[in-house]
Order: sequence, then structure tokens, then C-alpha cells
Amino acid sequence: MNDTNKNDVMTFSNVMNMQLEQDGISVVVPEKWGQGRATFGGLVAAFMYEKILHQIESDRAVRSLQISFVGPVQSGPLDIVAKVLRAGKGATQVQATAYQNDKVCAVMLGSFGEDRHSAVEVSSEKAPSTLSPEDGVTMPFIQNLTPDFTQYFDYRFTQGKLPFMGSEEPALGGWIRFKEPSTAAITVSEILALVDAWPPATFTMLKKPTSGSSLSWMINFVQQPTALTASDWWQYQAVIQQSKHGYGHVDATLWDQNGEAVAISRQTVSVFG
Repeated sequence: MNDTNKNDVMTFSNVMNMQLEQDGISVVVPEKWGQGRATFGGLVAAFMYEKILHQIESDRAVRSLQISFVGPVQSGPLDIVAKVLRAGKGATQVQATAYQNDKVCAVMLGSFGEDRHSAVEVSSEKAPSTLSPEDGVTMPFIQNLTPDFTQYFDYRFTQGKLPFMGSEEPALGGWIRFKEPSTAAITVSEILALVDAWPPATFTMLKKPTSGSSLSWMINFVQQPTALTASDWWQYQAVIQQSKHGYGHVDATLWDQNGEAVAISRQTVSVFG
């Protein structure tokens, strides 16, 4: 696991397992998962999802999550209150609100539903052809320069450029996996982290470092593979649909190594620069 060996206790799976062992509404946000002045949004979303999951019937799979990042989450205690808004015959709607220092910092709406018969069946598009992970450009982890949380991921860029390199292409893509080895089937929380771990595509078009943050994020789940792990390679592509007045709207897809779509994402990103 290269440079993460000395920080094994902080790996994603260990952090999540420590939180799942706790009862009640509180979790503890670790220090080494930051991005600037805030905590990595994918980790915050994973914490909120796991608290929601306790409210859901086992036969109802997650279909969609909507997250508003109201304010930056700092390391330390975080309270997450989840409640069912409605449980119908086939679908359940849940809300989770995260608080820190008595202030709301994130809100998640979750939609869960049973499989049902439908005459409408349209398959998602297969992953586009791209270079192999071995031929992609590795994004290095540079302490005090790249966000802390990126040390736990292995990135291989095959489309677009690295952040702040002035790309003229309104897209980025490549492969990603967790550096920590895993033999367990990938979880929804790990999928959330893999999708959100990529830098905003808008950052690749900038020519110098600047700050930015996600305002809102909607992610729809097409499937949850049971034969693949978070340490397998996952293909990602993000396309900037529009960016103006300091806000970018980015659509993205995560595919498994067989080219099957797993999650479809849309984010609104603030860009300061």
C-alpha cells in the first residue's frame, strides 16, 4: 500500500468500521481525510449514508442520493440525525442531517426501492474506450500540496489533464481504485468515495491552483456489483455541461472494469478563480 502503510488505521475501511461500531447519532471525523479547510465530501456522504441505512428495509436498494454541502465539516465529532420521511409499498424516502457545533453542515435525501417489473428497459451506455490503467498518468500524492485524502486512492488519468494544468478539454477521465487491498464486495459507501475522489473537472481547465467546493451532489445507482472490490479498477469520466459566473455543472459516470455503468453523478461546483 506504498505511502499509506504508516497510516493504515486511517484507511477508508478502518475509518468506516470504527464508526459503524458506535451506536447513536455521533461519528468522529478523522484528521487525515481533509481537502483544504474541509473534510473530503465523499467520506461525509458515506457517514451519512451508513446512518440512513439503519432506517431501511433490507429488500430496498439505494436508487438515488441527493446531498447539499451546507458548510465545511471539520475533523472531530459529527452528529447525524436520520429520519424516514415516508415508507410506501415499494419505496422509502429518508433524510439525514449532519450537525457540527450545533450548525447544519450537510443534508442528504435518500431514495430506496424494491425491484419491480416494468415494460420499459433501456440499458445504460457502455464505458468509452480508453487507455489501460497501466498506460494512464498517475496523480501523485504530494504532502501539503495535494489534498490529504488523495493518498488513499490510486488515480490513472487517461483523458484531460491533472488539476490546474490549463486543459482545453471540458472533460476528464481515467481509472481509480483504493490503495488498500480488499477482498470484500464493494459497498455503496466505497462507490460514493470513488466517485467523489476525483478533482472537479473544472479544476483541470484552470492554469493555477485555486479553491473550490461542491455545493450539491446527486448520484443515481444503476447497480451494485457483488463480484468486484474497491481495490479493483473502476473507470470514470466527467464532462462539464456548463460553467459560468463561478459555478460549474458536471456530469459523471462510474463503470466497472467490464464497462457496465454503476453510478451516474451530477454535481454543482463552486470555482473561486
